[in-house]
Amino acid sequence: MPELPPESKSLLLRHFDSVESMEIAALLERSSTAYWTPQAISQQLGIPLTVIDAKLVSLLDARLLVRGEQTGAYRFAPATEELGERMRELLRFYSEQRAVIINTIYSANLERLRAFSNAFRLKKDS
Repeated sequence: MPELPPESKSLLLRHFDSVESMEIAALLERSSTAYWTPQAISQQLGIPLTVIDAKLVSLLDARLLVRGEQTGAYRFAPATEELGERMRELLRFYSEQRAVIINTIYSANLERLRAFSNAFRLKKDS
């Protein structure tokens, strides 16, 4: 199974905590000249609107999207050309090797959960 390039893996781990986020980014990148409302994204992908709203805010904060001031709709528009190229590379890999991306996301989430859990473990007195 091919490995995810290091730059793409870094981008994935920094900004994508779910498959839903990847699906939203992929949809918006495929139609990068169009603005999408959260409702239209929800209908297209079959993801609850509350999830869509949270993921859009995260992708906006990552500077991968822009939001129309008057419409509140979103469009794929990475802040820099380099970020755009890395994102397109990640999305190409996602379309070709979906299982690798999904495993990477869930493995990272499991590691974060373990770290959180370990923070609350009580040490036994020696």
